[in-house]
Amino acid sequence: MTIASMLNLIADDGPKPLGSLLDFAPGATIWTVAAFLVGLVFMWKFVYGPITSALEERDTKVEDAIKAAEVARQEAEAQMAKAKAELAEAQANAKRMVEDAMGRAERQAAEAVREADERAKAELQKARETIEAEKRQAVQEIRSIAVDLTISAAGKLLGQEVDAAKNKPLVEQFVSGAEQS
Repeated sequence: MTIASMLNLIADDGPKPLGSLLDFAPGATIWTVAAFLVGLVFMWKFVYGPITSALEERDTKVEDAIKAAEVARQEAEAQMAKAKAELAEAQANAKRMVEDAMGRAERQAAEAVREADERAKAELQKARETIEAEKRQAVQEIRSIAVDLTISAAGKLLGQEVDAAKNKPLVEQFVSGAEQS
């Protein structure tokens, strides 16, 4: 088929049977293949190339973003682990401080009880010593009064004056002997 016959086909406005579309025309096929190859080169250069490079660039950006997210996740995990470690250390320090404070408080309480016990014992001993001293003084006063009364009573019984200075040691010895028995 020549160009003239192709032009004839295009110029022929008359109705054509549907089967003529399926007729093989080698010239039209060559031109169709040539147009397709030119179009393919044009599409490859100006459409597929930029689309492919844009997709590759986008893939690169996505991969970079994934890597950055992974690094950020690892850093966050490291920070979390560090924060947990610091929290555990702070809790351990707080527990140790509370235990130390409790120990000091218990020691101070025990010391205060011990000191109070010692003071109470000292006061009790002092009170016993005071009572003993007052008892000795009272017994001494009672002895002195008893001696004076005994000498006075002996003098009245005998009906004469008894020398108190001379007989006082004898009566004191007698009263002391009576106390021991």
